[in-house]
Amino acid sequence: MRWFALLVAVALCLLLGLATGEQWINPFAASDALEQTILWDLRFPRLLTAFAVGGLLALAGAWFQVLLGNPLAEPYVLGVAGSASAGAVTGLMFMPESAWVMSAGAFIGAWIGIVAVMFFSHLGANRMLLAGVVLAAFWSAVLALLLALLPEQGLFRAFSWMMGDLSHSDLPVPLLLIAWAIALACGVMLSRALDKLLLGERHAEALGVDVKTLRQRLLLLASAVTALAVTAAGTIGFVGLVIPHLMRLLFGSLHSAVLPASAIGGGLLLVLADSAARTIIAPAELPVGILTAIIGVPVFLYLLLRRSQ
Repeated sequence: MRWFALLVAVALCLLLGLATGEQWINPFAASDALEQTILWDLRFPRLLTAFAVGGLLALAGAWFQVLLGNPLAEPYVLGVAGSASAGAVTGLMFMPESAWVMSAGAFIGAWIGIVAVMFFSHLGANRMLLAGVVLAAFWSAVLALLLALLPEQGLFRAFSWMMGDLSHSDLPVPLLLIAWAIALACGVMLSRALDKLLLGERHAEALGVDVKTLRQRLLLLASAVTALAVTAAGTIGFVGLVIPHLMRLLFGSLHSAVLPASAIGGGLLLVLADSAARTIIAPAELPVGILTAIIGVPVFLYLLLRRSQ
């Protein structure tokens, strides 16, 4: 019943996303050529992008929380988003008008951040988390320096991308959907090992899990997924924090249920946030990362207070 309700909610949100924006359009009654173009050439690809990116971020959040043994972890905790932002701004310094150069710079920057974090993966979860926080601070400083050197014509694009921007995503939608499906399949394949890892490293090893190899695979998989999502839509925070917690409340703690639910729920949240971002101040639009932060910050503080008590 819960799965059926979740799938119905996704269908309703997709219809809502198609209908809302600077111009309300009925998806079932759009007969004008301009309305058809807006629906299927502009809004529908953007909705699929939002769904795929949200699902990837939620999956990465669920993996990072297991990887670090910290329920408050999320995809940007290890500084991958900071290094991706630095890479994107570096690309804009050379070609301010090229979206592909910015996307390529973001992807390269994200992988530089991943390699830096992988260097500390053998130190254990707590020290790796501390190294990630320090690396995030370092990338923030590098980003501030690059923004100070960035030509004026690239500043607006850089800031909009850093706040989360689905309107200029240039990654092919089929690529994102295929990545979403592959990430979900990999997560389901690892779900039993992840369930054992929740019991602690010693118990997991006693049950036949190669903890070191599993952690390395999780780190690489979660970071790669985060890198792709950041490249597609900029830095959109808190989706990977809120959704895994909500799905655990609804579906229990077994990863065979949590991961598929997170992949769908993350897409649902980002579709809703993007629809609101396009509607609230139409015809202008808000960066979607602002809305996810407005939702995520109170939830994060609530979880932090609850965990401290």
